[in-house]
Amino acid sequence: MSRADDAPRKPARLREGDTVGVVAPASSWESRSELLRGIAGLEAWGLKVKLGAHVNDRHGYMAGRDEDRAADVNAILSDPDVKAVVCLQGGYGTPRLIPLLDEDAFRANPKAICGYSDLTTLHLAASRWGNVVSFYSNGVTGIGAPEVTDFSKASLRRALFSDEPYGSIGPNPDDPYVRTIVGGRATGRLAGGCAGLLTSAIGTRLQPDFRGRIVILEEIENEGYILDGILTHLRNAGLFDGAAGIVVGDIKAKWSGGIAELSAEDIVEEVLAPLGLPLIFGLPIGHNKHHATVPLGALATLDAVSGSLIVEEVVTADR
Repeated sequence: MSRADDAPRKPARLREGDTVGVVAPASSWESRSELLRGIAGLEAWGLKVKLGAHVNDRHGYMAGRDEDRAADVNAILSDPDVKAVVCLQGGYGTPRLIPLLDEDAFRANPKAICGYSDLTTLHLAASRWGNVVSFYSNGVTGIGAPEVTDFSKASLRRALFSDEPYGSIGPNPDDPYVRTIVGGRATGRLAGGCAGLLTSAIGTRLQPDFRGRIVILEEIENEGYILDGILTHLRNAGLFDGAAGIVVGDIKAKWSGGIAELSAEDIVEEVLAPLGLPLIFGLPIGHNKHHATVPLGALATLDAVSGSLIVEEVVTADR
């Protein structure tokens, strides 16, 4: 089943002078300068910054209580002065907000949402409730962090500001090699995110629908058996049924102390290759040195023989 023509809405293209909202749906900053650096980075792009009321809160390993983090997301998304929403960072906590997120706010406000990892939950909400393109990208701490590469920051800025087709996602500027696991070519709209967060959405009102989609998967560095369990559950739950293709980031697997180990590539090949979908491994997406922004919902072509993924359209709209 193809859904290539099921076009989502595009968020407004940013211009200098626009206001972006900052929320913290997952974990808090460790040092306040992480937030301040990110604000300075956004301001250097000519943007104004409006902070969510609870962006500096802390509650254990999360940036405040569930009801307060959700209230910030709902309020900033609904704020008419805010043109895009940039999340502080990932970590943990966003799936706890699923019952508290305002479906109508997502539907009525097709704004760019930026962030990755734990923020996969918000991208699922943007897709299911808002039918809007969102950006799987560095968040505020990444925009300001000195260790985040110019490649990573430039890809987000291009997504938010450019009036030209987004173009290629990757390759890694340090190592352009991408492994073809299953060959083929597919065109479809991009979906996915952090594999573990996709798994946690199964059975909720944000369960992903990947029919006709090119599915993006990435993860933190886990023990091999954990990655195996995540991908196996996604497969066994039928989430890849009817998908157009699969793109896996440059995932690493830790040594767990077992007698024998499988690499992340081994696991991907054993669990996902039997699906027969075009499948590549190693694009710079997610928890690595370089993180290319992925415009989820945008129309793209995967050439699994050449190892390329190219977004064929402009990913924002004129206002």
